[in-house]
Amino acid sequence: MKLKLMKKASVYFLMGILCLSLAASPILTGETAFADEVTEEAAEPVMTDEMYDRIDGMNIADAEKDPQLAALLDDPVFLRYFDVDENGLITKKDVDMDEVDSFIMEMDSNAEGIDDTEVAAISSDANAVGCGVSGLGKAQVPAKYTSVKRSHCIDISYWQGKVSNANWKKIKAAGVTHAIIRVGYSTLSSGEPKTDSVFSNNINGAYKAGIKVGVYYYSTAKTAAEAKSEAQYTVKLLQNYKSKITLPVAYDYETGGRLTSSVMKKNGNASCRAFCDYIKSAGYTPMVYANYVTLTKYLDYKSLQSSYKIWLANYTTNGKATTYPGDYWMWQYSSSGKVNGLSGSIDINYIFDNNQGAQVTPPVSQVTPPAQVKSYKIVTRCKMNIRTGPSTSKKIVGTAKKGQAVYATSISGRWAKLTNGYYMSLSNCKYTAKTTTDVNYRKGPGTKYKRVGTYGKGKKLTVISVTPTGWAKLSNGRYVYAKYLKIQ
Repeated sequence: MKLKLMKKASVYFLMGILCLSLAASPILTGETAFADEVTEEAAEPVMTDEMYDRIDGMNIADAEKDPQLAALLDDPVFLRYFDVDENGLITKKDVDMDEVDSFIMEMDSNAEGIDDTEVAAISSDANAVGCGVSGLGKAQVPAKYTSVKRSHCIDISYWQGKVSNANWKKIKAAGVTHAIIRVGYSTLSSGEPKTDSVFSNNINGAYKAGIKVGVYYYSTAKTAAEAKSEAQYTVKLLQNYKSKITLPVAYDYETGGRLTSSVMKKNGNASCRAFCDYIKSAGYTPMVYANYVTLTKYLDYKSLQSSYKIWLANYTTNGKATTYPGDYWMWQYSSSGKVNGLSGSIDINYIFDNNQGAQVTPPVSQVTPPAQVKSYKIVTRCKMNIRTGPSTSKKIVGTAKKGQAVYATSISGRWAKLTNGYYMSLSNCKYTAKTTTDVNYRKGPGTKYKRVGTYGKGKKLTVISVTPTGWAKLSNGRYVYAKYLKIQ
């Protein structure tokens, strides 16, 4: 997603500014780093003097009609050098070398977690600040993840061009075991969905090299309805690649163009949920990508992390551990990493996951069930473990609190399969069910107990627990065999 700005009279100035902006904001998610094999149609867009001047004063809708400019306008780095007002008018940013601190704050000073006091203390000397972390594994691991398995992951898009199979092998040999590849994006002005033109090449190449792959979609959705539409578009693009995707499908949610901070505050959580829930209903693992400020100021990160994986973007000074307060499955710690097989700088990430597929702090339930998935409400009667499978021998990955409502897609015996893919015992849970046939009810949990009567098919009952032998205890104190009940 990077854009190279070539301004003849101020090359060195712009290089310094770009360096500082990269260090100060995870809004940028990949520098212009190309493999040697980039084809002509994937050639790097270059901002020339003429283009720089021509864009100034244009309306963004008019600029998008020019194919040459449209490729630049779609890239979020465009907003590092131009302002776009509510009417779509584009104007150059006026920045000079003596005002670097102001420049950083203007570009969303807290985007990488630096507060105003720290920003003011940053030296205007580009060499003092540096351009981030160069190389894999150079960032300090946060204390809470030091005992968690770490994997090296890169994320790439059109701006890295078509990566050859030979270079994917080099990338794998360099220690990269995971890759998140852009599948598409929405334009900054109109929100029109677009396909990343090199997605197919790159996902096939990475998969062939033995690299685990996931994807991301860059969103400019202003509403939950638009976000769901983006998710539907994403799923269509992925229909021929589903077997290759073992990592999450990420929702890239960043300020830019029509997606302002005020829109994020108003509709952000709803948009994230609409995208992720549809992705989950299609059989993929959803994930939310956002920077430090977006997660802590514009979104309810605590709510989101209880339902989805979080991909944190936080470029810290000198590779220090992030101080982000929430949980995250993946941390993008630099946009200026170096990886053999890719020229230039590249986004580099840690994935923290002992189980490769189970979140470090996994969701225990959907607070609100996905609209696209038929689900059934269960209320816990005490603290319940959440497990990877329907057995007490399966790994515990989380808990549900007493009195918490969780949602299941089905039940089998005494186990409920939840909408998040995990399982919970029904040993102390309340739910509504109907009989699937005429069924006897007894005084106790077994055929040795006296039969009291019979419920006809379709009888609605309230279950309050299920024994290990599969007998459901009803709210009226009677017992029926759970096999003949269907959760409602």
